Amino acid sequence: MIIKSLEIKNIRNLKNCYLKPGENINIFYGENANGKTSLIESIYLVSNLKSFKTNNLSETINIENINSNINCLYEVNKNSNKLNFEINKTTKKYLKNDKKCKIDEYLWSLFSIVFVPDDILLINGSPSKRRDLIDRAIFYTNKNYINILKNYYKIISNKNINLKKNKINEIENWNILIAKYSSEIVSIRNNYINRINFILNNKLNIFGFSFNILKSISLPDDELENYFLNELKNNLKKEIKYKYSLIGAHRQNIDFNIDNRSLKIFGSQGQKKAFILLFRSSQIIDFETIHKFVPILLLDDMASELDHLNKKIYSEILSKFSGQIFITTTDKNLILSSDKVKYFHVENGLINSFSDQGA
Repeated sequence: MIIKSLEIKNIRNLKNCYLKPGENINIFYGENANGKTSLIESIYLVSNLKSFKTNNLSETINIENINSNINCLYEVNKNSNKLNFEINKTTKKYLKNDKKCKIDEYLWSLFSIVFVPDDILLINGSPSKRRDLIDRAIFYTNKNYINILKNYYKIISNKNINLKKNKINEIENWNILIAKYSSEIVSIRNNYINRINFILNNKLNIFGFSFNILKSISLPDDELENYFLNELKNNLKKEIKYKYSLIGAHRQNIDFNIDNRSLKIFGSQGQKKAFILLFRSSQIIDFETIHKFVPILLLDDMASELDHLNKKIYSEILSKFSGQIFITTTDKNLILSSDKVKYFHVENGLINSFSDQGA
């Protein structure tokens, strides 16, 4: 999967930019607050119809304008397609090959996986943040997963309404559904985590320390539904007391370890960033195994908090990837010059490309 051209109008401080990225590594360098992250955000917007910086899309529009537009020509398995995403203050419009399409069809067109510095907060944050990281990653390889989650949370919401209204006779029926959906969700999560752990420990174990993802529920698939039914039965009085669903897939704890110790407690900022970088890399590898093509990798400010040796090691991994990568950095010399690297200088909302050796 390769972006052939990108036209950006009025996304934050990028007013009118057109670029043709290289097919491998693209480095966007320049001082902060000049538009580098806005470039990464634009690619994420046109591929995901949402921003990684805000839930309010109108905030992405340049303050001097009332709407914004992103046109993206991309290629996958030598087939070309075009996406267009337009945002104004109150609505959004998306087209594929100049035609309206269903949102699921659009979202399964251009795949981009992003790393941003704030991803570290997922490690230090609540269990729900870590579950969300895994759940979002699963969507890239399981199209139906998002619908399973939506149905599950509707069930949880209905059960909570009955708990608050003290309709205890209704709870058993909801619990049967919760056990069914929880077993399916946890099974999918555990399977995905097992695949990522294998990649982390067998293909990307390069930092001198080992990372691992832990899940609090790791029973065989055929035991999960009975496990949840028993837990729901045993905790019914507690749920009635608190009037809230305490058992189910929405309470599964997922944690990240470094050398068999909690990354949240014992990991340095650099190690936490290294984990996120490797997790995103594992996503790429897993994605390619399933879909037989490589998604686009977006790395915003990847160099900060990694020491010189780890920068070099990770740069070597990136140079071996077969997919297209977009990297923002203040360090022009982040990756040694090669025929796989194309440089872009970003300044005052303008993006200028140079030769592979930079400028």
